[in-house]
Amino acid sequence: MRKQKLIALLLALLMTVPGFVSCGDAAPADAGTSADAGTAEAAAEETEAPETTEPDILDGLNYNGTTFRISTSDTTISSNYLIEGSGELNGDAVNDTVFERNLAVSEALNVKFEYIRTNNNWDKVYQAIQTLIMSGDAGCDLFIDDQRGMSTASIDRMFIDGATLETMAFDEDCWWDEYMRNLSIDYKSMYLLAGDYFMDVLNRSQALLYNRDIYRDLYGDPDDLYKTVADGKWTYDTWLPLIEGAYMDVNGNAQPDADDTYGMIVGGIGGSVFPYVYGTDIPFVSRDENGYPTLTMYCDRLVALYDNIYNLFYNSGTRTNYAENGEDLHTKFRSGGALFISGTGLGDFGKFRDMEAEIGIIPNPKLDEAQDTYRTVVWDTAEVGAIPVTAPDPAMSGAVVQMLCRVTHETLLPAYYETSLKVKYARDDYTSGMIDLIYNGIADMFCIVYGGAYASDIFTWTILGPLQNKENSIAAKYQSLEKPAIKNLQRLVTTYQESAVPTP
Repeated sequence: MRKQKLIALLLALLMTVPGFVSCGDAAPADAGTSADAGTAEAAAEETEAPETTEPDILDGLNYNGTTFRISTSDTTISSNYLIEGSGELNGDAVNDTVFERNLAVSEALNVKFEYIRTNNNWDKVYQAIQTLIMSGDAGCDLFIDDQRGMSTASIDRMFIDGATLETMAFDEDCWWDEYMRNLSIDYKSMYLLAGDYFMDVLNRSQALLYNRDIYRDLYGDPDDLYKTVADGKWTYDTWLPLIEGAYMDVNGNAQPDADDTYGMIVGGIGGSVFPYVYGTDIPFVSRDENGYPTLTMYCDRLVALYDNIYNLFYNSGTRTNYAENGEDLHTKFRSGGALFISGTGLGDFGKFRDMEAEIGIIPNPKLDEAQDTYRTVVWDTAEVGAIPVTAPDPAMSGAVVQMLCRVTHETLLPAYYETSLKVKYARDDYTSGMIDLIYNGIADMFCIVYGGAYASDIFTWTILGPLQNKENSIAAKYQSLEKPAIKNLQRLVTTYQESAVPTP
């Protein structure tokens, strides 16, 4: 369960202000004397029940030097450096905290960590897991890989349901319990694990970066953008005019080209739409009385969303001629060639720290002011964890992951989140608050993870298909996908209900 850090911090600060009294503490005008208060206090003390503390589920566990094997994705875009680390102290605050966390957990539970590095594309993850499990290989205690690939294996119950393990407690602050429930088919099982140990989810959370120098030259104080966000008024209606007004024909040839300055740059018209398609309050699916997903996406707000996305990608101030999250996109932004860059995650923030210009970070916009909060989209290939059904000791796996999440929450997350993201990369006071907002806005990712294989890709392609074809309406595309999507969602539920634990 993730803490709402800003709210807790503000409350704590308010309680330290002299004279601050909450509504519940306000004394009525006819309050009794201090002697009366003292008598009441004494009576309360006499009747007050003694505090009881629940025993820690990990107390007394000792695994006698057992080797704990973690299959971890080690690619150019993974977060294995936050899982395995370098294996030694090197003076970097984040790396050293990874080393110390792993050592602390190893000593506390008396286990020895061993890492099995993999490099699978998301569509190869299922096959790799299936091969391992069907072989009966008991040599892996924890998988970490792309959530889209892992989700398919979870449907076939190749993993242990963490909710059944007495060594795991998902109500602790180190777990993203709502995120995990939304990654389940029945909204209650915990086959896929997302907590502070699995920090790739945080790294792959989408945000907008903006060039504060360009904003200052065109529109004035760049902090105004932060204030708009904080006031809940950061919407497409606010954003689109800023993009259009920032275009500059740098080479004077009266043609938009690579040399010009743009309001926004984005990597093509494809997966780059994810932060916008999935970043609103539109209920793409609802859960029935058993927790199973049903299709509920088509509504007036979906039509309005398409209109805004169309006006975003075909805005005169937008350039899309770049590779998705590619180096050419990053180079253009680093060189001061755009006011906004789309498609970047929190983990990409550091790639721009050496920019000559000041940069800021904000969430993607709301659909409109009626939307209650900003929603943060996580890439479908962000990495989560799972305990395989062939794990030699599932209870041990649960205990080790539980402690890894706890210690990450207490030590590594602050080192990375507070020191690295906010201090090393953030250059202004407001940016820290924006990162909190993005972190706390991480949304339901069921549709982006399962939609492709189990809903005829209706969630993405209802928007993306007409967008690529420059069509004015999404109605026909939605209608062409609706029946197969409903059928496939039903098939997903049936497959899940009928699946048995695979036997090697």
